[in-house]
Amino acid sequence: MKKSVTLLVALCMVAGMAQSAISDYTSKKDIDYVGDGHTGHKMDIYYPNDEQTKHPVIIHIYGSSWSSNNKKDLADLGTVGVAALEAGYVFIAPNHRSSSDAIFPAQLQDIKALVRYLRGNAETLKLDTSFIAISGFSSGGHLAVLMGLTRGITEKTVGSQTIDIEGSLGDHIDQSSYIDAACAWAGVMEIRDRIDCDIPDHLTSFIVTLMGGTYASNPDGWALASTNTYVDAKNAPIILFHGSEDIVCPLCVSDNLYNNLQAANVESEFYSYNEVHCVNADYTDEMITFLNKIKAAKAAATAIDQTNEEMKKCENEKILRDGQLIILRDGKMY
Repeated sequence: MKKSVTLLVALCMVAGMAQSAISDYTSKKDIDYVGDGHTGHKMDIYYPNDEQTKHPVIIHIYGSSWSSNNKKDLADLGTVGVAALEAGYVFIAPNHRSSSDAIFPAQLQDIKALVRYLRGNAETLKLDTSFIAISGFSSGGHLAVLMGLTRGITEKTVGSQTIDIEGSLGDHIDQSSYIDAACAWAGVMEIRDRIDCDIPDHLTSFIVTLMGGTYASNPDGWALASTNTYVDAKNAPIILFHGSEDIVCPLCVSDNLYNNLQAANVESEFYSYNEVHCVNADYTDEMITFLNKIKAAKAAATAIDQTNEEMKKCENEKILRDGQLIILRDGKMY
């Protein structure tokens, strides 16, 4: 589903305009999800104000052109964060290593390690890790969508280059980094220039730093960092938001990815609006509606699987005794 909406407001509502609201929620700060003391491996967690003992999860990755390892305090807390908390989700704001700390795929490996940490500490952190969604703004949107596109993939080869997608960071390598849905706000979906969708020069310079070299010197590596490389029917459901007036990252990168997702029959939605490069607070309801729909569908499918398993178990408990069919259930014969 693709929607184009023209808004009357002149600017997006950015995180700082409503950020004080996040202080109304209980939080834990600077949790080291890898255990190495690196600033880029710290996360903050916020809890809904309700009586539930555990909650599903929304992770949100800040935008920084991959150049900062410590912007979790500016991770759209007043928009995406508050919307998640009001909807009954735990909200996770992680750091990741900057491009000056390590080149790609280090940043993706960081977020994979984060998800494994959440599953490994679900009891302590009071998380319902049966549903984990991930969101991101700008370069964070790039990483969030890559998480949805690479679930179940440990490595990827393009041409002569292979990258380790999963990595081995942290103490919970036995846990899964699987996520259930992804969301991007003005995401840098494609880092290579395409026909009718040129990447601005100012953005290209950040990508060169992220990749440790130019496209001409490493086209296979750049392909491995581009979301379109991974589009497949097995991808997580994905929702995209992008402003038509975005001069930092053009709308066409999200438009192209959405068209590819649709062609691959990936459950996806795309909302564009007459705005600039930012998270548009007016569309957080659409994000929550989409994630709730995916969560409900997964819960229903899980219930069906459990019912089928019980029926199968009953079938296995049928025995013949003295030529008669006996069904054993709860230790009793029927």
